[in-house]
Amino acid sequence: MSTRHLPRAIGSRGKTALEIERENFEKSQHVAITKAISATECPVKEKHARSTFKDHGAGLYWTIGGKLPLQGNPIIAWKFIHVLHKILRDGHPHAIPDSFKNHAILKELAKLWMHLKEGYGKLIACYCKLMVEKLNFHRKNKEIPGNLNLSDNSFLRFVGLMLIIIFGSLDMSRSNSMTNSGQCRLAPLILCIQDSCQLYDYIVKSLFRLHSSLPPDTLSGHRDRFLSMYKRLKQFYLSSSNLQYFKNLVQVPGLPDEPPNFLIASDFSKHVKPVAVVPDEPEPEAEPEIEVEDLIDTSVSQPPVQVNNFGNGFPD
Repeated sequence: MSTRHLPRAIGSRGKTALEIERENFEKSQHVAITKAISATECPVKEKHARSTFKDHGAGLYWTIGGKLPLQGNPIIAWKFIHVLHKILRDGHPHAIPDSFKNHAILKELAKLWMHLKEGYGKLIACYCKLMVEKLNFHRKNKEIPGNLNLSDNSFLRFVGLMLIIIFGSLDMSRSNSMTNSGQCRLAPLILCIQDSCQLYDYIVKSLFRLHSSLPPDTLSGHRDRFLSMYKRLKQFYLSSSNLQYFKNLVQVPGLPDEPPNFLIASDFSKHVKPVAVVPDEPEPEAEPEIEVEDLIDTSVSQPPVQVNNFGNGFPD
């Protein structure tokens, strides 16, 4: 009697090649996202984070990541926001509009974790608020990409407060930049350093442009706010540059000893854009391919997946 070869993925019977390809892609993204957002207190691995960029947007990231215990595990919540920041900066342009409708989840996470006085509580709340501000900014300025890389003619109206609070959260008696615990908290600052360089440059150029056309007294409040930001950012760069963990990951820029004087037009020629140099990542070693067709037999009913109930968020 002749034998017939039965397909290994019985659940694929009746599906088109395109449907099977999409299903396998979603399973591979599930693997990538869960690897990037592990519960281990260590920094997110770049190769795992970049694996989440393969989707043409952030829809799958929110679908899969939303099923993780974001409300129950602070490490997972922290890494979820960190990877989201990476996707918004360096992923597909559709990741930003895909995330607009999910910003209520970030608000709810901030509201929840801010009550945890120690550990990651305040960090998660601060980072969530920063990402909400970033999404609101991009909602109003759709022409501005996630990495904030603009032409000099673009006028930036957003000043994000960086995560300087992270330094205050580190218990120096138990945690420093060369421990997994310290690195897990500090890793997102590399993205913040990159963002702040762009923001500082555009703010300086914008203020010089404004002072060329408006009376100085009209802009006195802007100068005061800039000076306060300048002092904080200068200290932020100084503190970051002294961290051993960052030595091989990012070349932290410095700001000049004195802030620019917007009342002297010629001072603009002294302005030099700060640049955070991030060395190119070495090509990751190829990981064994996962036969995603064998991960789930869709012919057998699977138990329902419990999805976190984040509520509707609070109003804008």
